[in-house]
Amino acid sequence: MTSRSDDRGSVLILGVGWVAVCLLSLVVLIDASAAFLQRRQLVSLADAAALAGAQAIDLDAYYEHGASAATRLAPGLVPVRVRDHLDRAGAGSIDGLVLEEVSSDGQGVRVRLSTPLRLPFLADLVDGRVVAESWARLSLTG
Repeated sequence: MTSRSDDRGSVLILGVGWVAVCLLSLVVLIDASAAFLQRRQLVSLADAAALAGAQAIDLDAYYEHGASAATRLAPGLVPVRVRDHLDRAGAGSIDGLVLEEVSSDGQGVRVRLSTPLRLPFLADLVDGRVVAESWARLSLTG
């Protein structure tokens, strides 16, 4: 008769190790999903804000010359439209949201937003910001 007393407990250690690996994988997966969804929300908000800014045409020039290649965006109105859209979209409820840039070249609008990265589990280990930038161009076809 052979004694197997030296093998006892080895399956338990292997099982505990596998459970730890599975839990760590789950934590990483949940945090990666949270970061992805946060960036997706920010990109969507930046896209919509840029489109709102691209609708801020210079109405005086538009009424004088009609819809043509000479139609430009009103430089003073673009940031106002972007901020109005962000207010209407409820961007104030996003903690730490910063409108980093609103710029216009007369034909297009660039909007850059950022917010602190919020992770459910590894927030103390990962420090950073989520940044989203979007462009929209004025396009009139007549």
